[in-house]
Amino acid sequence: MQTNFWKRVGLQTIDNIKLYFAAELKLLIFTMLVYGVAFWLLDITNAWLIAIGISLVALLPVVGSGIVFIPWILIEWLQGDVQLGWWLFAIYVGVEIAQEIIQPILIGKDLKIPFWLPIVVTIVATMIFNLFGVIVASILIPLIAAYQQVKAVDKNQDSDKI
Repeated sequence: MQTNFWKRVGLQTIDNIKLYFAAELKLLIFTMLVYGVAFWLLDITNAWLIAIGISLVALLPVVGSGIVFIPWILIEWLQGDVQLGWWLFAIYVGVEIAQEIIQPILIGKDLKIPFWLPIVVTIVATMIFNLFGVIVASILIPLIAAYQQVKAVDKNQDSDKI
């Protein structure tokens, strides 16, 4: 019974990892659209190409899009285009806050876990494993969800027998 349980957890974890990355892809598309529209409204040359590039860079753990935005903002301020610098700052901060709110909700919804669980797992994994913790969390979250899902199925089957 236990061997079968853990085998099902393993298989469900693989499915959940796919769902996890599907949620990340949704977030990537959201980010790309927001950046694209914002850059287009600011009349930035090659707005959509820059939006795609920054969105892909945002996939990097810890540094993310800040590695592009912070120097860009500083350069705009130093070159005298203070208004564009502030707009870029507002876009960067706004998208980062939106991502931090939307990501756990998307992951929680897709994996059928509480929205706070991805946040807690990511924080704990990062505290234990530092930068590598973000990668560990992206495996732990689907694993925890799979364990809960298989356990719930077993519980429902046991209650049906009674």
